[in-house]
Amino acid sequence: MPSQTENEGQTGMPSATYGFIGIGRMGFPMALNLRAKMPAASTLIVCDVYKPRVEDFLVQSRSLGPVEVASSPKEVAERCDIIITSLSPGKPMEQVFTDPSGSILAAKVSDRSKLVIDTSTLDVQTWLKIAEQVVGSGFGDFIDCPVSGGMEFAKKGELSSMIGGSKELFDRIRPIVLSFSGNDRIYHCGPPGSGLAAKIINNYIATISYVALCEGMNTGVRYGLDPKVLTDVINAGSGMCWNSLHMCPIKGVQPTSSASRDFKGGPDGGPGFDLASESTDMTVDLMSQVKAKSVMADVMKDIWKRAASNPHCQGKEYRSLYRLFSEDDGAALENGGP
Repeated sequence: MPSQTENEGQTGMPSATYGFIGIGRMGFPMALNLRAKMPAASTLIVCDVYKPRVEDFLVQSRSLGPVEVASSPKEVAERCDIIITSLSPGKPMEQVFTDPSGSILAAKVSDRSKLVIDTSTLDVQTWLKIAEQVVGSGFGDFIDCPVSGGMEFAKKGELSSMIGGSKELFDRIRPIVLSFSGNDRIYHCGPPGSGLAAKIINNYIATISYVALCEGMNTGVRYGLDPKVLTDVINAGSGMCWNSLHMCPIKGVQPTSSASRDFKGGPDGGPGFDLASESTDMTVDLMSQVKAKSVMADVMKDIWKRAASNPHCQGKEYRSLYRLFSEDDGAALENGGP
């Protein structure tokens, strides 16, 4: 693979063949931004199991530079020097990295200086096991680089990136990460796994703050406050948080919030309750590992379970849990409720 100082594009990114595995909600705009900022002559090879999304990506990236499609992670690994992954936890990670037939580790490569930047969100212990397999195989370097900011920031290329690895690796990947992250939003969190630890803690705090926002907004509406005025008050005061700034749960207050899309779920919508629940479980596991006390974990587990089975929320993204507060006088949140 060309060194970072050889054949670099104007952005400082090395001239190389890039691969992107997983062009889902977050991966799609990230890969578009990557292609837009890569050296013009470099090729981007994309891979995703959802073929309509791949076709859409080819259309949207047509004017940005060379883009090709791989049929498997194995093919990406064999053809690419730098690989970025954006995957769901669980089975997708195993299929991409360790499946004996079509995974990255099944690839036959002569150049053992590959670089894998994993932007997925996964529990730390499982990720470290995968990292040990990848690095131990001699495939190349493997670094955790989970991202945060949601789809709007992904589209703008202003995500926050939390990176775990050596300082040398951090400096090496920074020009690449800048293609989808803001210049002041890239953080070296420590050794391998530290980026993921920071990310899942962030997710846990964010979802708890969203529950509090739902409670507060529902209370204000029932009292008779204008939800737009209440949102402005919160965002001018100490209650301000990322969700109050971008994800007001009441339709019509913020045009970019998921409420404005009726909490649309599915492949083209926001993250579902399975991901919210998994994110909570990851943090609870981390708390257990470091023997950290929690008083909110059981509350969060319970609310995801109630929302996922509630008809007001089924098939929607997880922020539709506001409906548990606003519909049926909150009956779904009472002991013995649905």
